[in-house]
Amino acid sequence: MKVPRRGEDPSPRKQGRVYPPSRVASPRPRHFQNHPPKTSASMEESLYIVKDIPTLGKGMFATQDIKRGTCIISESPLVYVSKNDSFETVQAIQALSNKNKKGFFALHNSFPELPLGFGIVKTNGLPLGQDPARGAVYRVISRINHSCTPNVTHAWNSKTKKEYIHAIEDIPAGAEIMTSYISLLMKRADRQASLKHSFRFKCHCSLCIATTAISKDYDIAVPRINECKDLIIQYAIKNPRKALGHVREGLALLDKFSNRGKMNFYFDAFQICAIFSNYDLAKKWAELYLEEYRVEEGVTGSQYEQFVEFSQNPKSFEQAGAAFIDLSSA
Repeated sequence: MKVPRRGEDPSPRKQGRVYPPSRVASPRPRHFQNHPPKTSASMEESLYIVKDIPTLGKGMFATQDIKRGTCIISESPLVYVSKNDSFETVQAIQALSNKNKKGFFALHNSFPELPLGFGIVKTNGLPLGQDPARGAVYRVISRINHSCTPNVTHAWNSKTKKEYIHAIEDIPAGAEIMTSYISLLMKRADRQASLKHSFRFKCHCSLCIATTAISKDYDIAVPRINECKDLIIQYAIKNPRKALGHVREGLALLDKFSNRGKMNFYFDAFQICAIFSNYDLAKKWAELYLEEYRVEEGVTGSQYEQFVEFSQNPKSFEQAGAAFIDLSSA
């Protein structure tokens, strides 16, 4: 990774770098009934090119129009790393072949003062799923630059032991492919501070240009979106109708700005409806979650089969039917 400088478009779960805070995401509903386009390894290689950006290092660019939901690349780690065991990380780097060492040390390093490649790990490492202490560095994926308005997401698949990059919006040929290194549900000043601390650069995407209307509006909306998330938890059991109201409010706010971030809201609504025996509603929320999951992680994702089951049979959820309240008018 090197210093990114722009981004054209504005998130829950996984990501971030291994050492910096994990990122949160945020989506826009674009419904389709079929699965996202499937790609083979050879097709993936034809979708992008990594090339130099004058004065800014390297970046990944689309070589053709890429549809939302397409897997752009799936890649095995160049090296596995550990946050808590520096000796293990040193051993992993030293064990690389000469070819892979060359690829590793060619990656951008925002922390050259750190010894033995730790700056490269801190700059480029991605967590393995939900564990921020375990991560990996990649020859190609680690070249993808940052934007607070990303057009792709990255996800670790524990079954295939690969990192996947999926398009979360249509990407035109020639556009740079960009992900987010941090949580996006933060105000501009907080995002800038996080990027400066963790990666030592200043972002100049549309959300980070303080004079733009969207930047100002987003700064107003973000605290309320986060408040909605807290209120859902607060009222999920004692007042599920009110909790669902906050789900819809949070989704509506995300709709105005973002192409990511709705999955947690969908899952919260599914759980509430399933717990209170509203299975038709639960099925609809599970279908919305599954639709976004297909886009962000694909049909090979570790949770895909589980949510196929939830969308077909909400009663299979472990806590389903624990109580009953009619939520049809919520």
